[in-house]
Amino acid sequence: MALLQLSVVGILGGLVLIAVLSTLLANTAAYFLLGDEAELRQAVPPGVAMAIVGLTAAVLPTAAVIALALVVDYVMVYLAYGLNRRGTAIITALHYTLTVLAALGINSVLAIYQTAPG
Repeated sequence: MALLQLSVVGILGGLVLIAVLSTLLANTAAYFLLGDEAELRQAVPPGVAMAIVGLTAAVLPTAAVIALALVVDYVMVYLAYGLNRRGTAIITALHYTLTVLAALGINSVLAIYQTAPG
């Protein structure tokens, strides 16, 4: 069994890329509910937190990662936007759904790219 070769630059670069994507998705989810009141700077904490939770996917079972992601996202959205429970739950559900859809889309594109001839 070969060990996976990792570099610090690769890990940090991936973390930053995922954090930026997750921040944009969190802002999109908040914009859907709040309209023009949603600011991009408010979406940074949930985006970064979700990227950090994503790092745990390599060592935790899938169910634990999903539960942890939902709890962390809920708390960070609550702290960032200061909404009531209902508004926080809606933004969390939208953010999680958009993240899953983006991950599936990226995974599909990478699968096609990796299996392409030549």
